[in-house]
Amino acid sequence: MRTQTINASKLPDGRKIRSLGASLFAVALMVLSLTTSCEKDDEAGSLPTTETIEVAEISDVDVIVNGEVTSNGGTKLLAMGVCWIPGSVEPTVDDNFVPVGEYTQNGILEEDWDYSIKLSGLSAETEYSVRSYAANSAGVSYGETITFMTKAGKTLHALTADMIETHVQEPYEGPKEGLVDGDPGTYWHSAWSVAGAELPAHIQINFDEEKSIGGFTFMTRFSGANGNDPGQFDVQTSTDGMNFTTVWESAEIIDALVQPSVNDIALDKNYTSKYFRIRILNTRSRTGTCTHMAELEVFEDGLLPY
Repeated sequence: MRTQTINASKLPDGRKIRSLGASLFAVALMVLSLTTSCEKDDEAGSLPTTETIEVAEISDVDVIVNGEVTSNGGTKLLAMGVCWIPGSVEPTVDDNFVPVGEYTQNGILEEDWDYSIKLSGLSAETEYSVRSYAANSAGVSYGETITFMTKAGKTLHALTADMIETHVQEPYEGPKEGLVDGDPGTYWHSAWSVAGAELPAHIQINFDEEKSIGGFTFMTRFSGANGNDPGQFDVQTSTDGMNFTTVWESAEIIDALVQPSVNDIALDKNYTSKYFRIRILNTRSRTGTCTHMAELEVFEDGLLPY
């Protein structure tokens, strides 16, 4: 018999990662594994022992659970993995489980006993409990229960046109309202008809009070690649709305995804200020002197430091 794994990949040290969820085949196999021995002459030993080593890399929707079987109880190891449940309770395989290991005629081999499992599709800012399990013909045993809280995700900050100043603004098209009106068919355009206008151009956001920003999203003006699409950015903050300091700069020029796709630009941390400037330093073409942008949103990122 073989257990079915979903979206298997490898950690840097070679341990297997399994994604959250199990097929109907895996569920049926688990029930079979817990109720019968694969061979009639497989005599029951003692229960296996297993440890829930740690919970690591907690995000808003994902977590890595490391587990280990330390003894098969003197008989074939039929099943192992982790089980989990929302809340601060002890989970069992009757709740949610993710199996690991490849079953052979000698049971699951010791080379698979040290494992990592990736639980995906969790809910942000939610408490979960998880523990390892292992089963042989004597029954099911569990490791220690670890309870953890998933992190917050992205929090969008509402933007209105009266909060925004743009420079250098093209007087004949693309007013600032096009950035925040919810219509991808409208857009903002920096100056092209003004003598001497060139990049960088900026979009300044003036909040009523301090906000933390860990990134922003934007849509391009066109549904096809255009040489004046934004390609490189920096972010500036200010305490008075007049004097600005650069706190972050993108490492290199990007080839922006065209609408309806959304470009997600993450900063290195959350920056707190009342005044922000998002500056477009360069374009897709690397030679543009003006740029344009459709919808813009800014967000605080619950996964980033402050």
